[in-house]
Amino acid sequence: MTVEKLLKQRFPAELADALLTAYKDIEENYSLGKWKASEVDAGQFVEAARRIIESELNAGKFTPLDQKLPNFHQGVLTQYEQGNMDESFRTLIPRILYGIYAVRSKRGGGHLAGVSPNVMDATLVLGNVKWVLAEMVRIASGLPAAQTQKLLDEIVERKLDILWKRGNITRILDTSFKTTEQILILLYDKSPQMVEELQQTIEYSNASRFRKLLVGLHDKRFIEVMRDGTCVSTQKGVLEAEALLRKRKIALG
Repeated sequence: MTVEKLLKQRFPAELADALLTAYKDIEENYSLGKWKASEVDAGQFVEAARRIIESELNAGKFTPLDQKLPNFHQGVLTQYEQGNMDESFRTLIPRILYGIYAVRSKRGGGHLAGVSPNVMDATLVLGNVKWVLAEMVRIASGLPAAQTQKLLDEIVERKLDILWKRGNITRILDTSFKTTEQILILLYDKSPQMVEELQQTIEYSNASRFRKLLVGLHDKRFIEVMRDGTCVSTQKGVLEAEALLRKRKIALG
């Protein structure tokens, strides 16, 4: 079961879509070091999340996406707290959303301010956004927190014309890319992935040699190879993959 399906089982589909789109944009801009864009996207995440809280509070009714929400202030938090909802929707999620909203609005993300958007603020925003989304997935699914985090790690996926996908099969259509380049592109498309998944996608027959290639990319700080066999693209790896794709004039998703 995917995060998208789990959210749509409980929340209105259009709100789940808006929430996930904003989350993916935050993740992508953060990975590219675009701190201001990451914080601006957080405002859209907050708006989608507030509508989900409205839906929980009002038996499925919420402010339409094409209408402006009321300003976010203490009275709104009090209204949520007095609702007949899960504790997280009444107190925890709203207060975290308000913190995200304040950073976005008062620290230069949305308006001119004394503090320019920076890695510290963007990291705070990303961590809080991840928690809110994970908590909503946990409530919607009833799954343990560790499992919801694993699902969350798998939802950032870019769309690239160079990739062909059918069910569980993914193939890079341009066979002229070197194996190490294919690894970077695959992790740019979806990160994290398991070593075995990458090897199977590339159809690399020699497992020990494939792991040496991964270690080489790890040593260059393009990827991080975890002890459990999970491979994650670093910011440096994302930029390298984009450079490879631009060199071949391949559109970035």
